[in-house]
Amino acid sequence: MTFWSMAARNLSRNRRRSLLTGGVVVFGFAAFALAGGFMAQTLESLREGTIRSGVGHLQLADPRVFDGPAEDSLEHGLEDARKVAEAVRRDPDVVEVLPRIDFVGLVTSGGRSVPFVGVGLDPAGEARAMDFPKNVTSGRWLADGGEQGVVLGSGLARTLSVGPGDGVTLLATTGDGTLNAVDATVVGVTEVHFKELDDRFLATTVGLADGLLAADGKVSKLVVVLRGSADADAARTRIVSGLAKEGTSLAGKTWEDLAAFYHQVRTLYLGIFGFMGIVLVAVVLLATANTTLMSVSERIREIGTLRALGTRSSAIRRMFVVEGALLALLGCAAGAVLALVVREALNHSGILLPPPPGAARGSLLHVKLYAAAYLLGALSMTGTLLLASYLPARRASRISIVDALTHV
Repeated sequence: MTFWSMAARNLSRNRRRSLLTGGVVVFGFAAFALAGGFMAQTLESLREGTIRSGVGHLQLADPRVFDGPAEDSLEHGLEDARKVAEAVRRDPDVVEVLPRIDFVGLVTSGGRSVPFVGVGLDPAGEARAMDFPKNVTSGRWLADGGEQGVVLGSGLARTLSVGPGDGVTLLATTGDGTLNAVDATVVGVTEVHFKELDDRFLATTVGLADGLLAADGKVSKLVVVLRGSADADAARTRIVSGLAKEGTSLAGKTWEDLAAFYHQVRTLYLGIFGFMGIVLVAVVLLATANTTLMSVSERIREIGTLRALGTRSSAIRRMFVVEGALLALLGCAAGAVLALVVREALNHSGILLPPPPGAARGSLLHVKLYAAAYLLGALSMTGTLLLASYLPARRASRISIVDALTHV
């Protein structure tokens, strides 16, 4: 008879205790899997939202642009952006190369002036790759690069009390310090995920921004969108070195270098779920250790009989450890089934989560099938059961045979 068959018989002999301990493992494993899947989905959505909110996978610009304020970006702007963009597009991982002019100024309507954070862009490219066009709540997105129109963040539109079709005046300072103004028409209102940006966001065409700032064809930077499976760091190195061979010296930043908010939220989530995981393991350990200790205490005379028949102490310990391992495996299997069922129920529940810190809107609850969370749950539950089984068994195996046989 093997240790595994003995363990199965002992577990079936004590059904109530086995079910109680197994239930703790089942719910502990399911909690690990669901929490890990929720965290993975949240971070993945935040990553994709950061990239599609205008950051892109990569940004290429003069090194001084990344170190200075946005309003000074045109001072070191790219003069031959079209040629550089064509060179970048030759990389097999590149999907879009989007020119950007970053600037700040005042937008005026009806005697009210509000500061804005503006971006001049290519409307068609942005519509293909970014979320701003998809989040237009009223009106439409910019039609073409020569349109004298603007799209406002919903918060900025409310502050100005304007909507599609209304006229506004943009004021900004050109590179030589001259104050310039242009008239534009509000063609749409978009919802920006981050409230602070939503209250100041203004998008317009590269042509209008060029005329307002007297940029003479220069752009602040190029935003590069890659294929979904591409490695941003490898692509940056490859693209920057390729441009350098052609005589163009630019710096590259990946979305991770630019997304400070993403890293803050990621650190927060890892801290929260890490603490929850430690608490969960402690609860499972205490609960299973209690039931295992009771099981060992009730089987002291059985242990003494086995010792009297010549069974070694190490074999006694191994017998209880195998019981714990078998119970952990069965509990993890049942916990995986429970986690999958609950996951499907949650994903079809339509529950809307509140917006994360700094965001303007929430999202639907979705739990990802995250294999690493299932593996971590299985390892945690198995390790906990092995530890909870070994310690009482080690203590019981050291009791003398006479004391064990006379134990009451």
